Amino acid sequence: MKTSHKLAAIAGAFCLGATLAVPIWTSRQVDERLQAWAQKPAHQSDVQLRKLQHQAGFLSSSGTAELVVRSRCSDDADEQAGMVVQVSYQISHLPRPSGLNAFSWKMSPQGEAATAFKALFGTQDALTGQGYLSWSRQIESDVRLPAMSLAEGGGSIEASPSLGALTVGDKRVAFSWNLDDAQLRSPDFVARVQGLALSMDLDNWQRGTGTASFKVQRISTRDSTLEGLSIESTSSEKDGRLDSVLRQHLDRIQAGQREVKDVAFDLALRGMHADSVEKLTQLFSQSCGIERMTQAERQVMRDAMRTLISQGMSLHLDKLKGRSTQGALEGDLAITLKPANQSSAIRMAELLTTSGHVTLQGDLVSPDLRQMATAMGWGRIRQDSLESSFHYERGQLKILDKLVDATGLQHALAVADTVILALLEDRVPPDMATRELEDQEQAEAESDPEEAFVDDTAPDATEATPAPEETQAAPGRSV
Repeated sequence: MKTSHKLAAIAGAFCLGATLAVPIWTSRQVDERLQAWAQKPAHQSDVQLRKLQHQAGFLSSSGTAELVVRSRCSDDADEQAGMVVQVSYQISHLPRPSGLNAFSWKMSPQGEAATAFKALFGTQDALTGQGYLSWSRQIESDVRLPAMSLAEGGGSIEASPSLGALTVGDKRVAFSWNLDDAQLRSPDFVARVQGLALSMDLDNWQRGTGTASFKVQRISTRDSTLEGLSIESTSSEKDGRLDSVLRQHLDRIQAGQREVKDVAFDLALRGMHADSVEKLTQLFSQSCGIERMTQAERQVMRDAMRTLISQGMSLHLDKLKGRSTQGALEGDLAITLKPANQSSAIRMAELLTTSGHVTLQGDLVSPDLRQMATAMGWGRIRQDSLESSFHYERGQLKILDKLVDATGLQHALAVADTVILALLEDRVPPDMATRELEDQEQAEAESDPEEAFVDDTAPDATEATPAPEETQAAPGRSV
């Protein structure tokens, strides 16, 4: 046999072996992952896989299971029990250009949810999807819902078919959902939503970095109309710091005869210590709150919070604007917490710097507001506008560039110091402890009002009653 023929045979054998190996490997991986998920303790996750019946095969696998979606941190019994969903799936292990395998699935709610689901969609098996495991080992699937239609009790719900997508990787979680049209009608309320789009793409879900957005083209009710609503958030990490920006914009809203346009609101939280944020997120997720943390977990929380505060951060309202038919609004706000020595006491009056300004024009400046602002000294009139500004730093407060008494603000910052210090030392602040004691005593008195006025040591009715002049108040008696 010629050398070229041998090489071709070897290459063919190698390709055949690889082609046969991929289905074997993916089938085993799917089986191991599902079994591991099913064996995970229920208290460790809000989504539990149980009653798994998996039939593994060489070229394909299939099975059924129950998903329990619940809120393990909730005190409500129904939320802790959760909603049960029956899942059935088919998996093809043959590799393809899109990924290592392909799958299809459908979900059927169980219990009371099944009745409501069938009433809305006409079937219990309405939630379906198809997807694949990509070559980068990300699970990607679409999510489909048919049209909704329900009419009862004089009201109705109508919605067009909707489509979503889900991607899950090692650290990445992405989700999107689109609904073209939905209507809710009743004798008391009417609403129509058009062009709803929801999306989220976290490149690191543990740190919360990524993007999210909520958009609606139009919302109409009996008395108002809203157009072009957009809420977008972006979180990113650079040099160990987290920045989060929230941008909101509204093209137009009309309620009765009043109309507001081009409303914008941009809020940014910058410079947060990324490792501390991740530690706190994991702690609160695992423990379900401070009350359920162990002593060691509370110490980790306190260390992370002290680092987070001492490293500094800033909050900026970069843009606040809007306009009405004959008026306009514009403003901004900045709050900066300066870095501090982690071992020293936290003094907000020294670490905090804040400033801002706002301008109102036209019909947004009512005569009463104009009079109050000028009388109290925090507003300045310029033609048809009202302006105000402030700046605080190192104990000094200026309003419209004039020094004013900052006693109230300094007292509020001192209270914040007390609360933060108590939290970092794992104790209840004195003021809060006093209020808790007073609330407890009041609750006990309300539960048994006679107990606050009757002495347990009072003589029995059969005993002789002393003369009025001989009567003395018993020690400790409540009057």
